[in-house]
Amino acid sequence: QQEQAAHEKMLATATALHQSRQLGAKKLAQQVTKSIKQLAMEHAEFFIELHSDYDKISANGADNAIFTLQSNLGQSAQPLAKIASGGELSRIALAIQVQASNQTAIPTLIFDEIDTGISGKAAGAVAEKLNGISKNHQVLCISHLPSIAAIADYNYFISKKVVENRTNTNIRLLNEKETLEEIARISSGEINEATIQYAMQLRNKKVS
Repeated sequence: QQEQAAHEKMLATATALHQSRQLGAKKLAQQVTKSIKQLAMEHAEFFIELHSDYDKISANGADNAIFTLQSNLGQSAQPLAKIASGGELSRIALAIQVQASNQTAIPTLIFDEIDTGISGKAAGAVAEKLNGISKNHQVLCISHLPSIAAIADYNYFISKKVVENRTNTNIRLLNEKETLEEIARISSGEINEATIQYAMQLRNKKVS
């Protein structure tokens, strides 16, 4: 009788959790969709599907969540793992991080090459989004894109060097002149008057 009562309580709790998750999933999907549209994915729609199996309840409940994406108009939503490109995954991950950061007190967010597979307009949109997050959190971002490096308050140059068959990693804070030169270098591979001017334009766009 105790086992039956516990089982019924478990089912009721899992059901309540599922209902709560359905509301949360719909809200989060709408927020992420809004964010990715701002990140140069104008026609994309993000969804969260919840599949429940009450014969396989764990400490996390009976649900299995699947993130799906409708990339273009007229297409059906498919699991992210099957259809999303590297650039799309980067922007969706950033959008989810933005929503999560609004709900937590985590002081520092780390983005490791969140700009994978993007350039141009999308890179600029990601830069703006990262800059927005930095108003309430410390943001550490590893990037190879000039538009993202240009918005940073502090730029560090990370390099590797082999000494006596051992690889050493070095990190160095750049001054403004060095920052401009590095932005110029990663923008075209060369440091000259034209690329320095371009780097200065990117830096002037930075929102304080």
